[in-house]
Amino acid sequence: MNEKKPYVPPTPPDIQEEIETFRKEEEAAQQTFFAYLGIRDLLAERPDVLAAVNRNSMFWLTTNHALLVSTFIWLGRIFDQKSAHNVDLLLKAVEQNLPELGRDALRKRKGEVITPQQAADYVKDRHDTVIDDVRELRKEVRAWRKIYEPVYGEVRDHLAHNKRGVSEIDPFLAKTNIDEMKRMFGFLHVLHEALIELYLNGRNPLPLPDVTFNPPPAKPRHPGDKAYAEAQASLLSMVGEQPA
Repeated sequence: MNEKKPYVPPTPPDIQEEIETFRKEEEAAQQTFFAYLGIRDLLAERPDVLAAVNRNSMFWLTTNHALLVSTFIWLGRIFDQKSAHNVDLLLKAVEQNLPELGRDALRKRKGEVITPQQAADYVKDRHDTVIDDVRELRKEVRAWRKIYEPVYGEVRDHLAHNKRGVSEIDPFLAKTNIDEMKRMFGFLHVLHEALIELYLNGRNPLPLPDVTFNPPPAKPRHPGDKAYAEAQASLLSMVGEQPA
C-alpha cells in the first residue's frame, strides 16, 4: 500500500521579480495614457500644431488610437483577476513572502554589500512586514477596483472583445474621468514605490505616499510625466519649436 506523501506547499514566487513585473506594467500603462494626453492637450491649445498634424492625419489618428487602446489593455492586465500578473497576485506574493520582507532577511541582503555590523545597525529601525500591512494594501486595491471595473473595465472589455473596435466606444468613454484616471495611475505608481522601498530598504509601505500626476511638470520625473513632455516636444518640432 502506497504511503500518502505529506503536503508540501508550493515555493512562493520571487517577490523582487513580482514587484519588477508590476513596475513594468504600471509604467507602460501610465506612459501610453500620458503620451495620449500630451498630444490631445497640445492640439487643443495650438492651431498651428493641429494644422501640421493634419498634413499626416492618418498616422496621427493611428497613433492616437494605439495609445488609447494600449492604456486600457494595460490597465486590464493590472486589474483583471484572470491575468497572469495582476495586482491581487502581487499582494498574494507579498503575503507569501512575509519573512523576505522582514528585518532579518533585509539584514542578510544588506550584508552582501556592506559589513555585517553596518547591516545590523541599518535594520534596527526598519519595518517588519506583517499580515495587517497586506490587508490594508488589499483594502486600498479593492477601493480602486470598485472604481475601475464598472467604467474603465467596461472600456477595456469593449476594446478587447468588440469586433467593431472603437466605432462604438464613445458611450463608454463618456463615463470616464481624466482626473480620476490620473489619481488611479498615481495610486498604482506609489504602490510599486512603496513595495520596492520595503524590499530594498525596509521602509514601512503605509501610509502610501502621495503622487499626483498633473502634467506638464516643471521637471518630469515619472514615466508618465516624461511621456507627456516628449509627446509634446515631438509635436512642437513639427513647427520648428523647442519646448520651454
